Amino acid sequence: MNNLISIASVDITSEDSFNLLNSNNLHLICTANKKNSFANQFLSKLGESQINIDKYCDMVNSKYEPGCLFPKYTLTLFPICNQESKIPIDQSLQKFYADCFEAQEKYFKSKSMIFCFDEHSWPNLNLVKSILEQELKIHQMEGIETIYFYPF
Repeated sequence: MNNLISIASVDITSEDSFNLLNSNNLHLICTANKKNSFANQFLSKLGESQINIDKYCDMVNSKYEPGCLFPKYTLTLFPICNQESKIPIDQSLQKFYADCFEAQEKYFKSKSMIFCFDEHSWPNLNLVKSILEQELKIHQMEGIETIYFYPF
């Protein structure tokens, strides 16, 4: 049986949301933007130093592939858009989403996923969301109740 997957915008900056994000019920995927990003806010609130946050983001962006912080956190860092990559942006997004879905199935096994993107990291949020919707039609996400898209 396939799960119905819905994409919605949500507010995830409240204290209750931070507690949920620090549980195994939610897999958070957000851009590896070192400054003024949700990843930075979330990791800082959980006690990570700015040096570690910068290191995580630099690693993900230099490899240009998603990086999971599992099992320490239910967080995957998504590389920021590289306009100079030889791989077209839509193909990069397809691969990145596939990597996130594989991590979800193998490691996280959360009930919900939230994809958080900011326009500084990915200027074309319509394309980001459109490719996500396409990839969700391809990948069977067993055990997932809801997938959110949170642009900010």
